[in-house]
Amino acid sequence: MQGIEVPDLDVISHYCRIEAFEANLATGAFQLGPAARHHHQLPDQGEFGLYNLVKCYDDEYRNHVLELYELAAMRPSSFCFSTTIIHTDGSQVPVMCIGESSNFTDDGNGAINGVFVFPKFKLLDKTPLNSQ
Repeated sequence: MQGIEVPDLDVISHYCRIEAFEANLATGAFQLGPAARHHHQLPDQGEFGLYNLVKCYDDEYRNHVLELYELAAMRPSSFCFSTTIIHTDGSQVPVMCIGESSNFTDDGNGAINGVFVFPKFKLLDKTPLNSQ
């Protein structure tokens, strides 16, 4: 077989969950799937903006992620980042995002589309290893 092999989706789904997202640049509203809403600690229903999305990200990387989204909102571009989501219980979930912006019009319309990749593990367990 020549060329690139098609990835084994069973293998990929064993290690991570991949979920699409969309942001409407005219309204600033994001549309996420259930896994992304859960990991970002957002309600199951309703719209929200960029700040609500990134407020759970590691402080060290949050401003960089905001800059990437702001650049993507100004002109057609592609971006990628990885960071850590800090949950209220102290657990941490790595997240990777790959996206692009497009469909710009003179009246401010456009979109950012992409995917979030969530590994199926947390970085910090609530129970210390030495107490097991």
